[in-house]
Amino acid sequence: MSKPILWPALLVVLAFPALAVQPAALPAWDQLTPAQRELLTAPLREHWNTEPEARSRLLQRAQRWQQMTPEQRMRAHHGFDRWEKMDPAKRRTMRALFHAMRDMTPAQRDTLRQQWRAMTPAQRQAWVQARTPSGD
Repeated sequence: MSKPILWPALLVVLAFPALAVQPAALPAWDQLTPAQRELLTAPLREHWNTEPEARSRLLQRAQRWQQMTPEQRMRAHHGFDRWEKMDPAKRRTMRALFHAMRDMTPAQRDTLRQQWRAMTPAQRQAWVQARTPSGD
C-alpha cells in the first residue's frame, strides 16, 4: 500500500479547522505563533525523519509544487480529492492505467483509450489484474 501524501493545504485544514469558514481570520505565516508553525510542520518533519528513502521524492514534489501556476495547483488539489474518494478497486484500475500510459506516445494513448472503451467490464478487470503488481 502506498504511503499517504502530505499536502500543504491538508496540513493547514487539519491545523485550522475553521479555515473553511473564516479564511480571512487567520494570520499570514509570519504572524503565526511558534506553536502554530510547529503544528503545521511537525507531520512533514516526522515523515522526513522516519522515511529517509522518501526524502528525494518529497523534495522533488515540493520543488514541482513551487513551479506550478495557481491553476495547476487547483487541478492538483482536485485530482487529490478525487483520488481520496475512490474505492480501492477504482484506485487499482487508475494506477494500472497510469503506469501503462505514462511512457506511451499520444497516438498509443488514443489507441488504448479506444480499446478500453470497447472492453467489457470483465475484460477491463482482467487487463488491470494483468498489470497490477501482487500485493497492490
